[in-house]
Amino acid sequence: MDEARLTLARRRSVAQTAGAIGLVLLLVGALMYVLTIGQESRALDAGLTKVLAMAEDVDDPPPGQFLARQRAGTSPVEVTPNTSPALTRVLHDAIGRPPGRYERSLGDDQPIRVLVARRADGSRWAVAADLAPLHRQQEQLGLALLVAELAGLAGALVAAALLARRVVAPLATALTLQRRFVADASHELRTPLTVLHTRAQLLARRARTQPPERLAGQLDQLVADTRALGEVVEDLLVSAAAEHQPLPETEVDLAAVAREVVASMSAYAEGRAVDLRIAAAGPVPVRGAPTALRRALTALVDNAVGHVSAGGHVTVTVDRRDGRVAAEVADDGVGLDPVEADRLFDRFAHGTSGAGRRFGLGLALVQHVARAHRGSVDVTGTPGGGATFTLLLPPA
Repeated sequence: MDEARLTLARRRSVAQTAGAIGLVLLLVGALMYVLTIGQESRALDAGLTKVLAMAEDVDDPPPGQFLARQRAGTSPVEVTPNTSPALTRVLHDAIGRPPGRYERSLGDDQPIRVLVARRADGSRWAVAADLAPLHRQQEQLGLALLVAELAGLAGALVAAALLARRVVAPLATALTLQRRFVADASHELRTPLTVLHTRAQLLARRARTQPPERLAGQLDQLVADTRALGEVVEDLLVSAAAEHQPLPETEVDLAAVAREVVASMSAYAEGRAVDLRIAAAGPVPVRGAPTALRRALTALVDNAVGHVSAGGHVTVTVDRRDGRVAAEVADDGVGLDPVEADRLFDRFAHGTSGAGRRFGLGLALVQHVARAHRGSVDVTGTPGGGATFTLLLPPA
């Protein structure tokens, strides 16, 4: 539906822009045609007027023009040079008319323009010009303008298409970002809500058999989970508003963050009969955003727990390796095909190793957080031999 609307908007933009440019070209072409025709007609009249002014000294008018003269009285009409009887009759008829300009025709394709003048001595003069060359020039000009109009319209369509694409591109980008945000939000909220639901179920079950004072620790965990859920929502909103802005850098104990994640995910792992444990020698400080790092480790633990069979193990280890801080999440699940390692961090990519083994949006978010913290993510594993994801970050 959204793509159809974008396509419709793009087509409307192309039609409106091309129509506007085409209308401007049409008006400019029509104006040029009218002005050019008027200029050529005035130039012809100026030439005929000049011939009339010099008629007494002209024995041979310019090519395509014919001069008629009648002396005072009843002298015969003289036509120079000799021409057809039809044109001669036109000149005889015109020279007897009052001074002015007349349009005559010797046939369907022989238009004639005649200028008539009288002298003070009573003599009459007339000069005629064949308008066929002028009409041919006008036709050629009209054809040239038509070709130019069509070429301009084609160029307008291309320009309008490019302009429409640039105009609609931000809308398409906004739509993509909106979908991405919805996908990120649904993915990021799924795990905290699942953990929260599981913990609430356990708490409700134990509340029937245990005294209230023994539930205080579990209530604290429930409150911590709701706080973490709020932080995820806030982090998503900040990420959507300014995804490419640098993350706020504070000193964060990555081992403490890992312990919080394991504590938060323990109920979820227990519900799936998975042994979730942590081996972290703290403190292990790094520079970054605590909520973003918690988000990345939660995604890695969720990926491991969600793809280990009942009775399996997931181990989170935080230590220093070769001058960097490493947060490793290892499982003994169905593993992965090393050939797929390069594409596991693509958005919505899915692995093929093992039944139900999938790698999707969460790993893409992990890679985004790692790059924002000037780090990286490594993955190793074999089919049926488990998988290990390692988040590598520079130390504080």
